[in-house]
Amino acid sequence: MTRPKKKWGQNFLRNRGAVEKIVAAVEPAPDDVIVEIGPGEGVLTAKLLELPNRIVAIEIDPELAARLRTKFGDKLELRNEDAVDAPLPDTPYRAIGNLPYNVGTPILRRVIADPHCRRAVFMLQKEVADRVSAKPGSDPYGFLTLYVEAYASARQLMTLDPRSFHPPPKVRSAVVVLDPRDPGLQSSREQVLDLISASFRMRRKKLVNNLTGWREHTREQVLEAMGRAGIDLDARAETLALADFDRLTAQL
Repeated sequence: MTRPKKKWGQNFLRNRGAVEKIVAAVEPAPDDVIVEIGPGEGVLTAKLLELPNRIVAIEIDPELAARLRTKFGDKLELRNEDAVDAPLPDTPYRAIGNLPYNVGTPILRRVIADPHCRRAVFMLQKEVADRVSAKPGSDPYGFLTLYVEAYASARQLMTLDPRSFHPPPKVRSAVVVLDPRDPGLQSSREQVLDLISASFRMRRKKLVNNLTGWREHTREQVLEAMGRAGIDLDARAETLALADFDRLTAQL
């Protein structure tokens, strides 16, 4: 048994029923590469290797990487790298992984923004998964929700309690399925997301207050743009959908 290392946020999945469902959700096309992020002890890896696809595993822990090489040999293409900045395939791929809580969000963001990603099935802290799939007006709704929506559709596949892992984390986990898509924005993603980031700067403030001064816009200019975009002048960012921010971006 491997001793989990805190610095890499290691909590190894031990729920075999969950493994079946997570791997089944990948649904790769015959030519898709499957990229597993953080294979750990290899419970998902073993199931993935039953598929005919090329499997690439990215593992930051050199000790675990060595064990995985011994366990799976030439069947697995293993890279001892950090998934936060490791090169991703330049051909269509599907990503899967039990992401460490401390780097789950940056890994998720870079994968779904990558043009070659066709699907991502990620285990995340339940709180983060709720933010990924939240609806406008709900407490978890915020910048991460809208960032994801700008690149992909998201749904929660399942929730797992701490007993599904070794060692048991202090919080629940959830699996999200992310399918990249074109949201059909008028403005560029970068422009819209920059506006959204500014809009959530102080969550409880009204939208106009957060955007006054953004890119040197005056309060009057922001209010006029909101009016033209059909947005309530007293609105807060947490009540607006991606399409609302897109219209406002075009007006500003």
